[in-house]
Amino acid sequence: VSSSTQVRDAVLELFQRVFPDAAFDALWIAFHDFERLFAGSYPDYLGCDTVYHDRQHSLDITLAMARLVAGYELSTDDPLGAERAVLGIIAALFHDAGYIRRRDETRWQNGAQFTRWHVSRSADFLRDYLPTLRLGDMSMLATQLVHFTGYELNVDEIELDEPRDTTVGHLLGTADLLAQMADRCYLEKCRDRLYAEFVISGVAFGE
Repeated sequence: VSSSTQVRDAVLELFQRVFPDAAFDALWIAFHDFERLFAGSYPDYLGCDTVYHDRQHSLDITLAMARLVAGYELSTDDPLGAERAVLGIIAALFHDAGYIRRRDETRWQNGAQFTRWHVSRSADFLRDYLPTLRLGDMSMLATQLVHFTGYELNVDEIELDEPRDTTVGHLLGTADLLAQMADRCYLEKCRDRLYAEFVISGVAFGE
C-alpha cells in the first residue's frame, strides 16, 4: 500500500465491479495529484515531511474506504451511489493534506506543527481542489466529511441534510481508524513516528 498506482488500480477494479456504468476520470486525476502533492511537485506545496502521516498512511485509509464503501453498497437497500463513493475516496486520499506545508509557510519547520488544526487545513484544500475535478458542487460537502476523521469538531455536531452523506462521513472516519489499527506495525509506528509528530506539535506535553 505504499504505491499510489497499485492502490489506484485496486480501488478502480473494485469500483468498476460495484458501479459498472460510472465514469471514474476524477479518481484517476485525484490519484495523480495525490502523488504530486505528497512528492512536492504540486504547485505551491512542499511535499510531505511527516513521518507517521505519510503517503502510505493516506493510501491505507483510501483502500480501506473503498472496501467499506463497496461492502456497504452490496449490502444495503439505500445505496450511496457512484458520485458519493467517488467523493468519499477523494476525501480519504486528501484527508491529511493539511499536514503538508505550502511554499510560503516558511515559519513552520515541519508539517507536524499543524497537528491541532490539520483537519481544517485539509478541508480548505478539498474546497479549493474539487473544482479542478469539476466537482465544485460537492466541495462544501467535502469540507464537512473530512472532519469525521478528526477531533476539531465533535462528530455529533456535523450536521448534514442528506443521511447518505452522513453515512459517507462515518465510513470515512471508520476507515481512518480501522486501517491504522489493522497495520501489523501499528504499535511501533505510534512509538517511533506518531509520538515524534506529537513532540513537534507540542501535543505530547499537553497545554
